[in-house]
Amino acid sequence: MGKETELEERGRIVIPKDLREALHLKPGQKLLIEQRGRELVLKPAADKDRFLRELQGCVKKSVIKPLDVKKIWEKV
Repeated sequence: MGKETELEERGRIVIPKDLREALHLKPGQKLLIEQRGRELVLKPAADKDRFLRELQGCVKKSVIKPLDVKKIWEKV
């Protein structure tokens, strides 16, 4: 069952505390919002720096460097 919140005059919403905690959402964290028909889907955005840290050491021989991946990601 969903939670109810209110849309403020400036378009802001508050994500209930129990949902923020369950999803480990932190203040200042980036979120993606998508429209699917008449629904809005809100999800955490990928953390580029975390992705880069996790990528390091995964590939032994590569033609692309992790910092190049970060630059490509930032262009998207």
